[in-house]
Amino acid sequence: MASTRSAWQFCFLFLLVLANFPAFCEKDDPLPDAPPVHASEPGQYPKSKWFGVVDPGEKIPPLYTRDKMMFWLHEEFQPLSLVPAFATSGFEQLVNTDPKYGSDSAAYGQRLGAAVLRETSMRLFSDSLLPIVTHEDPRYFRKAYGTVTQRGVYAAERVFVAQRDDGSHGFNYSDTLGRAAASALAMAYYPPVSRTAGIAARTWGVSLAGLAGNNLFLEFWPDVRDKVFHRHNRDD
Repeated sequence: MASTRSAWQFCFLFLLVLANFPAFCEKDDPLPDAPPVHASEPGQYPKSKWFGVVDPGEKIPPLYTRDKMMFWLHEEFQPLSLVPAFATSGFEQLVNTDPKYGSDSAAYGQRLGAAVLRETSMRLFSDSLLPIVTHEDPRYFRKAYGTVTQRGVYAAERVFVAQRDDGSHGFNYSDTLGRAAASALAMAYYPPVSRTAGIAARTWGVSLAGLAGNNLFLEFWPDVRDKVFHRHNRDD
């Protein structure tokens, strides 16, 4: 009970300090290759504001405060939202790593539940609460041109570089700090043997590596998809 209360107190203080730290909200000059500022005219957007991937030059609806508050919920109801939880809990069960629930089938259910809660809290912090404070856009903005290496490096860098609401770029506080807060919160529901600062730090690091992998998928999957459909259409 004390651990749970401490974890929630940490998260509350974390958000309170962040909300009152003006440096997080300062704007820098847009980079030369920064995507254009979001258009604001209604009825001119080919894609829903809830779609998490943006192509270069694409007009997209802006995300206002009320939209960001709901963004994580739209992510939760995506068909593939549970894939990361199943993947991580399956690996944890296979190697019997933290959180240490054991190695039987019941332990896998506990690991899966913890993974779902962990992923949900990360989306809440990183894609809704923090972007409101930092004025960052939680959507992924594809590079979509250049060599495979250039695009791969770009996708990995998005872990630490975010696009702000005005189109400029800056440090990705939402993902780095939001995932740190969610990792600390995990100590409230992990078993006692797995409630250590080292495990919280490792959870945070693994989550950032997973985010890099997700960015790589979002960067290159449209190309793979288009080539597959193009080949099928040509065969027809």
